[in-house]
Amino acid sequence: MSSEVPPAGGELSVARLPVVDEVLAAALAAQGAAGVRALGLLRDARRVLAGAGLERPAEVGESCLRGAADALLSLPGAPDTVGLKAAAKDLLAAVDALPAPPAAASPADGTAAGGLPGGAPAPQEAAATAPSPGASAAAPPAGALSRVREAAEVLRGQLVRPGGFHRARAAGIAERLMGVALGGYHERALDGWGEVYGRTSGTLHGGQADLAGAAGVYRDVLLLAWELLAPLPDRAVRIRELAALDEPGAGEARELARWADPRTTRWFFCSRQAAAWLKALEEHAPHLLLADAAAGVWPAAPFLEHLAAVAPGAAGRWLAGHAAELAPAGPHVLGALLRLSEAGVFPPGGGAPAAPARPGAGRPRGRRRRRRACRAGSWPPGPGPSRCPSGTGTGSWSPRSC
Repeated sequence: MSSEVPPAGGELSVARLPVVDEVLAAALAAQGAAGVRALGLLRDARRVLAGAGLERPAEVGESCLRGAADALLSLPGAPDTVGLKAAAKDLLAAVDALPAPPAAASPADGTAAGGLPGGAPAPQEAAATAPSPGASAAAPPAGALSRVREAAEVLRGQLVRPGGFHRARAAGIAERLMGVALGGYHERALDGWGEVYGRTSGTLHGGQADLAGAAGVYRDVLLLAWELLAPLPDRAVRIRELAALDEPGAGEARELARWADPRTTRWFFCSRQAAAWLKALEEHAPHLLLADAAAGVWPAAPFLEHLAAVAPGAAGRWLAGHAAELAPAGPHVLGALLRLSEAGVFPPGGGAPAAPARPGAGRPRGRRRRRRACRAGSWPPGPGPSRCPSGTGTGSWSPRSC
């Protein structure tokens, strides 16, 4: 699927706008009425942007794209979630629910009984009614304050990372279709939905649009829809193409960062790709090399284990700078680091992790068992990052390859 954006101004050529391919069209149609509506609006947007006869084709095209995005994010699986407006409304409601402070009553003439003009109390009365040093004004109920704090935290999260409402809806749909929970990597890949809504909202509420910008929004919606709906087997060809590259660049690294399916990321990192991928990812998508703290996994561990054999210097340099950050991410991450440490990848003083103490660790037999387990890649016990089966990068594709 092409991602080229036409230049600003002038009429666009149909050939320069990507089409809704057969795979995506079938996936949309399979989602029922909302998917069929999204498919029609995407095709209409392309016709509008590439056609002639309209005075404001960019704005009409973005209107179609906003409708397509609305239809896509109304598919089954979208959860009821809180957006920026709802978070602000909840905070105001929590503030309004706080009890009002008691008002001090004063006579109509403005002179307090026994006091001075203007309502000021006499010095003797002020001294008598002043709170004692240990006393405090009546505080609002703890439950009311707690609700205010919780609502404020939700609103703060929306302001720090906008688009959470649309991202959460897309994540719910993705998890229903993929059958797996999304981690932090893949929720981040869904940030584009909020950007699409922000751009099209501005146009729908009076902002101007140009053909190049509208073509970019069309491309983004198409890519987001593909990531959300394309079946896993149809992604296999592209995964193989990327894994086979000897000199990947910024575009390929950013493409990986757009993947919303955890299974595609896992399979890619099990494909024994070229060592040049380390530099490309480090420069353009560094978060993909780190552990996914939200999911408690380290998808890139098989890639680093492969580098330990083919480019140990590059692997050791990267690990020396990140081992301390990786080790606390969970037992499976620590297990992968221990395997890399045993392989001798870490440079001297390079922060190689130490195996945690375990029951019976002082017994020679126990130490031998642990060393054998580490060599087999099975420590710590339980499911975790495992070594890839031989031939993963060249054999027949299967979603269970890793």
